Amino acid sequence: MNTTQLLFDAPVATSHKTIARRLGVFDDNRRKPIHRWYPFVEGYSADLVASALGEFPEAQVILDPFGGSGTTALAAAEHGYDCYFSEVNPYLAWVADVKVNKARAAASSNASAELTSIATAFVRGSVPPVDSEHPLIEADRRRRFFPDGVAAHALGALQLCDDCRPEVRDLARLAVATSLIPASNMIRRTDLRKRRSGDPDPAPLLPLIAKQLRDFAHDIETAGHTIDGQAVRVGSDARLLPELNPLVDLIITSPPYLNGTNYCRNTKLELLALGFIPDERNLMDLRLATIAAGINNISKKREDPTVMPAVEEIACRLDEVAYDPRIPAMIRMYFSDMRQVAAAVRRSSRPAATWLLDIGDSRFCGVHVPTHELLAAAAALEGWFVEGIEPLRSRRSYDGSELAQVLIRMRAV
Repeated sequence: MNTTQLLFDAPVATSHKTIARRLGVFDDNRRKPIHRWYPFVEGYSADLVASALGEFPEAQVILDPFGGSGTTALAAAEHGYDCYFSEVNPYLAWVADVKVNKARAAASSNASAELTSIATAFVRGSVPPVDSEHPLIEADRRRRFFPDGVAAHALGALQLCDDCRPEVRDLARLAVATSLIPASNMIRRTDLRKRRSGDPDPAPLLPLIAKQLRDFAHDIETAGHTIDGQAVRVGSDARLLPELNPLVDLIITSPPYLNGTNYCRNTKLELLALGFIPDERNLMDLRLATIAAGINNISKKREDPTVMPAVEEIACRLDEVAYDPRIPAMIRMYFSDMRQVAAAVRRSSRPAATWLLDIGDSRFCGVHVPTHELLAAAAALEGWFVEGIEPLRSRRSYDGSELAQVLIRMRAV
């Protein structure tokens, strides 16, 4: 039986149009000015957004309910559109604001020369002393996140950034923040973890910051003028989006993948260094506020999930074979959460608005979870007609099974 048919009667049309594989990954953004400032491994290409804007030129109001580090918002702004977004991770929401709004302001205030000057100061290697009780220092004492002295140098560098004029302050702080992991004892290999013997050694912090600042200065000089729109954060929890005015014409987004990267925990060093959280324990609050895409998001503090028959069929199979009871609980909660997102997005969308949703399927303990079909079905229950499911690329699960990444096309009815 078609899994989707268990939830609604309207058929899901599968488009024969195949989109270039690279639209579904962030790699191309690493070569794009300003987009490259924060390499977001979970992101997709800005070209996907540009393609959508070209396909729907009549769209005026854009929304990304899972804003991440601002790929949708920045790509929209480069084409002259404002973009609403929500994002639960306060560091990533700030990154999006810097890449769009602060970069736009910097481009109109001759900031590139000042960024280059700050880079020269960092090359000289002098930073002020810092408070030894800072949360990043405290966490480093417990967990050895950094080589000796590096955490203090990072905080001193942030203090120097705070002396900059407002048009460049946040850009300089982002240059420090994006240098933290490469200069630490940690490495991002999907998840954030300790470096192993075969991994490269931590890079020297201050030269890294200087390079980032020079790259930022170059991008502001050459591409800052292309930012014609702004990013407007309208919330943190995508399930609780306020009703927007004006209503939305086009939604472009990628929600968290099932049991994918824990991108709140993966940014804990940045969250601590920039003061977004006072302690690692506060990551729990972020986990409770985000979509239940990982087993660490499962908690008795969450409300019971809404039961959907097709989801329950998959979850019951996992009840029998899963090595961790949180896995079937995650399946139930994820689709319940995403149904709430579909309802919230529909409330803020015009009739006939288009929703483009990038997602991949999953596999746990030998049980395939057709995430795209179940999401499409859940959205259909909240006023969305599924017009097509287009392949983006093939992936592999941990057991070697082939998985898909697709783009779901939906229209508000």
